[in-house]
Amino acid sequence: MCPSGGPRRLAVALLLALGAAWPADAAAQACCGASGLVIPARLRVYDDYGFGVQATERQTYGSLAADGTYSTTSTGDLVTEQDLFAMARLSSRVQLALLVPYVETYRRIPGQSQWGGFFGDVTVNGRFEVAHTGEHGRWPALTILAGLTAPTGRAPDQAHDALGTDAAGTGSFQVNVGLEVERLFQQWFVTFDGWVSKRTSRASPGGRQSFAPRLTALLAGGFVFTNRLAVGAFATVIDEGNGHDTAPGAGDVAGPRYATAGLAGAVPLDESWRLQATASADLPLGGWGRNQPTTLGIGTSLVRVWP
Repeated sequence: MCPSGGPRRLAVALLLALGAAWPADAAAQACCGASGLVIPARLRVYDDYGFGVQATERQTYGSLAADGTYSTTSTGDLVTEQDLFAMARLSSRVQLALLVPYVETYRRIPGQSQWGGFFGDVTVNGRFEVAHTGEHGRWPALTILAGLTAPTGRAPDQAHDALGTDAAGTGSFQVNVGLEVERLFQQWFVTFDGWVSKRTSRASPGGRQSFAPRLTALLAGGFVFTNRLAVGAFATVIDEGNGHDTAPGAGDVAGPRYATAGLAGAVPLDESWRLQATASADLPLGGWGRNQPTTLGIGTSLVRVWP
Protein backbone atom coordinates (compact mmCIF):
# COMPACT_ATOMS: atom_id res chain seq x y z
CA MET A 1 0.00 0.00 0.00
CA CYS A 2 0.98 3.63 -0.37
CA PRO A 3 2.55 5.67 2.43
CA SER A 4 0.12 7.19 4.88
CA GLY A 5 -0.65 10.13 2.58
CA GLY A 6 -1.15 7.91 -0.49
CA PRO A 7 -4.78 6.86 0.05
CA ARG A 8 -5.77 10.47 0.80
CA ARG A 9 -4.11 11.72 -2.40
CA LEU A 10 -5.73 8.92 -4.38
CA ALA A 11 -9.16 9.75 -2.95
CA VAL A 12 -8.81 13.44 -3.80
CA ALA A 13 -7.58 12.67 -7.30
CA LEU A 14 -10.44 10.27 -7.87
CA LEU A 15 -12.99 12.82 -6.67
CA LEU A 16 -11.67 15.39 -9.12
CA ALA A 17 -11.52 12.91 -11.99
CA LEU A 18 -15.00 11.53 -11.38
CA GLY A 19 -16.43 15.01 -11.03
CA ALA A 20 -15.08 16.16 -14.38
CA ALA A 21 -17.32 17.25 -17.23
CA TRP A 22 -18.99 13.91 -17.94
CA PRO A 23 -22.74 13.61 -18.56
CA ALA A 24 -24.65 13.26 -15.29
CA ASP A 25 -27.38 10.97 -16.66
CA ALA A 26 -25.95 7.66 -15.43
CA ALA A 27 -28.09 4.71 -16.47
CA ALA A 28 -30.43 3.30 -13.84
CA GLN A 29 -29.29 -0.26 -14.48
CA ALA A 30 -25.71 0.68 -13.56
CA CYS A 31 -26.92 1.94 -10.19
CA CYS A 32 -28.87 -1.25 -9.65
CA GLY A 33 -26.28 -3.71 -10.87
CA ALA A 34 -22.98 -2.25 -9.65
CA SER A 35 -23.79 -1.88 -5.94
CA GLY A 36 -21.77 -4.27 -3.83
CA LEU A 37 -20.10 -6.04 -6.76
CA VAL A 38 -16.99 -6.75 -4.66
CA ILE A 39 -18.52 -6.33 -1.17
CA PRO A 40 -21.95 -8.05 -1.27
CA ALA A 41 -23.22 -6.84 2.16
CA ARG A 42 -24.52 -3.58 0.73
CA LEU A 43 -28.06 -2.49 -0.06
CA ARG A 44 -29.05 -0.64 -3.22
CA VAL A 45 -30.73 2.74 -2.91
CA TYR A 46 -34.25 1.26 -3.04
CA ASP A 47 -33.60 -1.83 -0.85
CA ASP A 48 -34.78 -1.83 2.79
CA TYR A 49 -33.57 -5.20 4.09
CA GLY A 50 -31.41 -8.06 2.96
CA PHE A 51 -29.53 -11.16 4.02
CA GLY A 52 -27.03 -13.44 2.37
CA VAL A 53 -24.38 -16.10 2.63
CA GLN A 54 -20.85 -15.86 1.30
CA ALA A 55 -18.37 -18.71 0.87
CA THR A 56 -14.70 -17.99 0.21
CA GLU A 57 -11.62 -20.15 -0.21
CA ARG A 58 -7.97 -19.10 -0.17
CA GLN A 59 -5.05 -21.37 -1.04
CA THR A 60 -1.42 -20.51 -0.28
CA TYR A 61 0.78 -20.88 -3.38
CA GLY A 62 3.98 -19.15 -2.26
CA SER A 63 5.53 -16.69 0.15
CA LEU A 64 7.72 -13.61 0.30
CA ALA A 65 10.70 -13.50 2.64
CA ALA A 66 11.75 -10.49 4.73
CA ASP A 67 14.02 -9.28 1.89
CA GLY A 68 11.19 -9.51 -0.66
CA THR A 69 12.43 -12.76 -2.25
CA TYR A 70 9.55 -14.85 -3.62
CA SER A 71 9.40 -18.65 -3.50
CA THR A 72 6.71 -21.21 -4.28
CA THR A 73 5.59 -23.81 -1.76
CA SER A 74 4.15 -27.31 -1.85
CA THR A 75 2.77 -26.94 1.66
CA GLY A 76 0.69 -24.18 3.21
CA ASP A 77 -2.85 -23.40 4.26
CA LEU A 78 -6.21 -23.87 2.60
CA VAL A 79 -8.64 -21.52 4.37
CA THR A 80 -12.38 -21.65 3.75
CA GLU A 81 -14.86 -19.22 5.28
CA GLN A 82 -18.64 -19.12 5.37
CA ASP A 83 -20.17 -15.78 6.25
CA LEU A 84 -23.77 -15.05 7.17
CA PHE A 85 -24.70 -11.38 6.82
CA ALA A 86 -27.80 -9.27 7.24
CA MET A 87 -28.46 -5.68 6.17
CA ALA A 88 -31.05 -3.06 7.11
CA ARG A 89 -31.70 0.47 5.87
CA LEU A 90 -32.53 2.72 8.82
CA SER A 91 -33.25 5.77 6.68
CA SER A 92 -32.75 6.99 3.12
CA ARG A 93 -29.07 7.59 3.92
CA VAL A 94 -28.15 5.15 6.70
CA GLN A 95 -27.73 1.38 6.53
CA LEU A 96 -26.21 -1.23 8.86
CA ALA A 97 -24.80 -4.68 8.16
CA LEU A 98 -23.92 -7.56 10.51
CA LEU A 99 -21.47 -10.30 9.46
CA VAL A 100 -20.92 -13.59 11.33
CA PRO A 101 -18.09 -15.79 9.94
CA TYR A 102 -17.13 -19.41 10.42
CA VAL A 103 -13.54 -20.16 9.40
CA GLU A 104 -12.03 -23.56 8.58
CA THR A 105 -8.33 -24.19 7.95
CA TYR A 106 -6.48 -27.13 6.42
CA ARG A 107 -2.78 -26.84 7.28
CA ARG A 108 0.06 -28.95 5.92
CA ILE A 109 3.59 -29.14 7.23
CA PRO A 110 6.19 -31.81 6.43
CA GLY A 111 4.90 -35.10 7.83
CA GLN A 112 1.67 -33.70 9.28
CA SER A 113 -1.65 -32.15 8.24
CA GLN A 114 -4.83 -31.14 10.05
CA TRP A 115 -8.33 -29.68 9.55
CA GLY A 116 -9.91 -27.36 12.10
CA GLY A 117 -12.46 -24.60 12.41
CA PHE A 118 -14.24 -22.16 14.69
CA PHE A 119 -16.44 -19.05 14.59
CA GLY A 120 -14.58 -15.90 13.61
CA ASP A 121 -14.82 -12.29 14.77
CA VAL A 122 -18.27 -10.70 14.34
CA THR A 123 -18.37 -7.37 12.49
CA VAL A 124 -20.95 -4.56 12.38
CA ASN A 125 -20.60 -2.05 9.51
CA GLY A 126 -22.42 1.22 8.95
CA ARG A 127 -22.83 3.41 5.87
CA PHE A 128 -23.91 7.06 5.85
CA GLU A 129 -24.70 8.11 2.28
CA VAL A 130 -23.78 11.80 2.15
CA ALA A 131 -24.67 12.19 -1.55
CA HIS A 132 -26.43 9.79 -3.89
CA THR A 133 -25.62 9.39 -7.56
CA GLY A 134 -27.00 12.32 -9.57
CA GLU A 135 -28.08 14.24 -6.45
CA HIS A 136 -25.57 17.02 -7.08
CA GLY A 137 -25.27 17.04 -10.83
CA ARG A 138 -22.12 15.48 -12.18
CA TRP A 139 -20.49 14.94 -8.77
CA PRO A 140 -20.05 11.33 -7.60
CA ALA A 141 -21.88 9.54 -4.82
CA LEU A 142 -20.14 9.93 -1.45
CA THR A 143 -20.53 7.61 1.55
CA ILE A 144 -18.93 7.61 5.02
CA LEU A 145 -17.99 4.14 6.26
CA ALA A 146 -17.60 2.90 9.83
CA GLY A 147 -17.26 -0.49 11.46
CA LEU A 148 -16.54 -2.41 14.64
CA THR A 149 -15.17 -5.96 14.91
CA ALA A 150 -15.50 -7.85 18.21
CA PRO A 151 -13.10 -10.66 19.24
CA THR A 152 -15.71 -13.43 19.27
CA GLY A 153 -13.36 -15.83 17.49
CA ARG A 154 -10.43 -17.82 18.82
CA ALA A 155 -7.02 -16.10 18.62
CA PRO A 156 -3.99 -18.08 17.34
CA ASP A 157 -2.45 -18.36 20.82
CA GLN A 158 -5.73 -19.80 22.13
CA ALA A 159 -5.98 -22.63 19.59
CA HIS A 160 -6.63 -26.16 20.82
CA ASP A 161 -5.43 -28.10 17.77
CA ALA A 162 -1.77 -29.06 17.49
CA LEU A 163 -1.32 -27.02 14.27
CA GLY A 164 -3.59 -24.17 15.37
CA THR A 165 -6.19 -24.85 12.67
CA ASP A 166 -9.11 -23.99 14.97
CA ALA A 167 -7.88 -20.41 15.37
CA ALA A 168 -10.32 -18.06 13.65
CA GLY A 169 -9.96 -14.64 15.27
CA THR A 170 -7.58 -11.84 16.21
CA GLY A 171 -8.16 -11.62 19.96
CA SER A 172 -8.79 -7.87 19.95
CA PHE A 173 -11.39 -5.28 18.98
CA GLN A 174 -10.97 -3.35 15.75
CA VAL A 175 -12.49 -0.01 14.72
CA ASN A 176 -12.45 1.31 11.17
CA VAL A 177 -13.57 4.51 9.48
CA GLY A 178 -13.40 5.40 5.81
CA LEU A 179 -14.86 6.94 2.69
CA GLU A 180 -16.45 5.57 -0.47
CA VAL A 181 -16.64 7.47 -3.76
CA GLU A 182 -18.68 6.08 -6.65
CA ARG A 183 -19.30 7.46 -10.14
CA LEU A 184 -21.51 6.04 -12.89
CA PHE A 185 -20.84 6.76 -16.57
CA GLN A 186 -23.87 5.48 -18.43
CA GLN A 187 -23.39 1.70 -17.95
CA TRP A 188 -19.82 1.97 -16.60
CA PHE A 189 -18.99 2.45 -12.93
CA VAL A 190 -15.91 3.26 -10.83
CA THR A 191 -15.79 2.90 -7.02
CA PHE A 192 -13.07 3.81 -4.55
CA ASP A 193 -13.12 2.74 -0.89
CA GLY A 194 -10.43 3.87 1.54
CA TRP A 195 -10.38 3.34 5.28
CA VAL A 196 -8.14 3.22 8.32
CA SER A 197 -8.42 0.48 10.96
CA LYS A 198 -7.02 0.25 14.49
CA ARG A 199 -6.85 -2.84 16.70
CA THR A 200 -6.82 -2.65 20.47
CA SER A 201 -3.84 -4.13 22.31
CA ARG A 202 -4.17 -7.64 23.71
CA ALA A 203 -2.46 -9.97 26.15
CA SER A 204 -0.07 -12.41 24.50
CA PRO A 205 1.97 -15.31 25.93
CA GLY A 206 4.55 -13.68 28.17
CA GLY A 207 3.65 -10.08 27.34
CA ARG A 208 1.27 -7.75 25.54
CA GLN A 209 0.81 -6.96 21.84
CA SER A 210 0.01 -3.53 20.42
CA PHE A 211 -0.77 -2.77 16.78
CA ALA A 212 -0.17 0.10 14.38
CA PRO A 213 -3.04 1.57 12.31
CA ARG A 214 -3.87 -0.31 9.09
CA LEU A 215 -4.60 1.57 5.85
CA THR A 216 -6.69 -0.09 3.14
CA ALA A 217 -7.65 1.09 -0.35
CA LEU A 218 -10.01 -0.69 -2.75
CA LEU A 219 -10.49 0.45 -6.36
CA ALA A 220 -13.13 -1.29 -8.50
CA GLY A 221 -14.63 -0.66 -11.92
CA GLY A 222 -16.78 -2.42 -14.45
CA PHE A 223 -19.75 -2.53 -16.79
CA VAL A 224 -23.46 -3.28 -16.26
CA PHE A 225 -25.40 -4.81 -19.14
CA THR A 226 -29.02 -3.95 -19.89
CA ASN A 227 -30.18 -7.14 -18.13
CA ARG A 228 -28.30 -5.91 -14.97
CA LEU A 229 -25.57 -8.52 -15.31
CA ALA A 230 -22.43 -6.79 -13.95
CA VAL A 231 -18.76 -7.59 -14.51
CA GLY A 232 -15.73 -5.79 -13.15
CA ALA A 233 -12.18 -5.83 -11.83
CA PHE A 234 -10.71 -4.64 -8.55
CA ALA A 235 -7.43 -4.04 -6.75
CA THR A 236 -6.76 -3.78 -3.01
CA VAL A 237 -3.69 -2.58 -1.14
CA ILE A 238 -3.17 -2.97 2.62
CA ASP A 239 -0.42 -1.41 4.70
CA GLU A 240 0.02 -1.74 8.46
CA GLY A 241 2.95 -0.31 10.39
CA ASN A 242 5.07 -2.22 12.90
CA GLY A 243 3.39 -3.46 16.05
CA HIS A 244 5.11 -4.23 19.32
CA ASP A 245 5.20 -7.26 21.62
CA THR A 246 6.49 -6.87 25.19
CA ALA A 247 7.27 -10.61 25.51
CA PRO A 248 10.98 -11.25 26.19
CA GLY A 249 12.91 -11.28 22.91
CA ALA A 250 9.90 -10.22 20.79
CA GLY A 251 10.11 -6.44 20.25
CA ASP A 252 8.72 -4.84 17.09
CA VAL A 253 6.58 -7.01 14.82
CA ALA A 254 6.12 -6.13 11.14
CA GLY A 255 2.51 -5.55 10.11
CA PRO A 256 1.03 -6.92 6.87
CA ARG A 257 1.69 -5.06 3.63
CA TYR A 258 0.37 -6.59 0.43
CA ALA A 259 -1.54 -5.99 -2.80
CA THR A 260 -4.36 -8.07 -4.32
CA ALA A 261 -6.09 -7.93 -7.71
CA GLY A 262 -9.12 -9.79 -9.02
CA LEU A 263 -12.26 -10.07 -11.12
CA ALA A 264 -15.90 -9.94 -9.99
CA GLY A 265 -19.37 -10.57 -11.41
CA ALA A 266 -23.01 -10.33 -10.34
CA VAL A 267 -25.98 -12.15 -11.89
CA PRO A 268 -29.56 -11.07 -11.01
CA LEU A 269 -31.67 -14.18 -10.56
CA ASP A 270 -34.82 -12.07 -10.25
CA GLU A 271 -35.81 -8.75 -8.63
CA SER A 272 -34.99 -10.05 -5.13
CA TRP A 273 -32.14 -12.54 -5.54
CA ARG A 274 -28.65 -12.08 -6.95
CA LEU A 275 -25.61 -14.31 -7.25
CA GLN A 276 -22.10 -12.82 -7.02
CA ALA A 277 -18.60 -14.22 -7.48
CA THR A 278 -14.99 -13.04 -7.16
CA ALA A 279 -11.57 -14.46 -8.03
CA SER A 280 -8.39 -12.84 -6.76
CA ALA A 281 -4.68 -13.31 -6.17
CA ASP A 282 -2.09 -11.69 -3.93
CA LEU A 283 0.55 -10.07 -6.12
CA PRO A 284 4.14 -11.24 -5.55
CA LEU A 285 5.60 -7.75 -5.94
CA GLY A 286 8.94 -6.68 -4.53
CA GLY A 287 8.48 -4.68 -1.34
CA TRP A 288 4.96 -6.05 -0.80
CA GLY A 289 3.85 -9.02 1.25
CA ARG A 290 7.13 -9.39 3.13
CA ASN A 291 6.98 -12.26 5.63
CA GLN A 292 3.52 -13.03 4.24
CA PRO A 293 2.09 -15.96 2.25
CA THR A 294 0.77 -15.28 -1.25
CA THR A 295 -2.67 -16.78 -1.92
CA LEU A 296 -5.26 -17.42 -4.61
CA GLY A 297 -8.89 -16.85 -3.63
CA ILE A 298 -12.39 -17.47 -4.95
CA GLY A 299 -15.70 -16.45 -3.44
CA THR A 300 -19.42 -16.81 -4.14
CA SER A 301 -22.35 -15.01 -2.53
CA LEU A 302 -26.11 -15.42 -2.64
CA VAL A 303 -28.05 -12.31 -1.62
CA ARG A 304 -31.78 -11.77 -0.97
CA VAL A 305 -33.18 -8.24 -0.65
CA TRP A 306 -36.57 -6.64 0.01
CA PRO A 307 -37.48 -3.22 -1.40
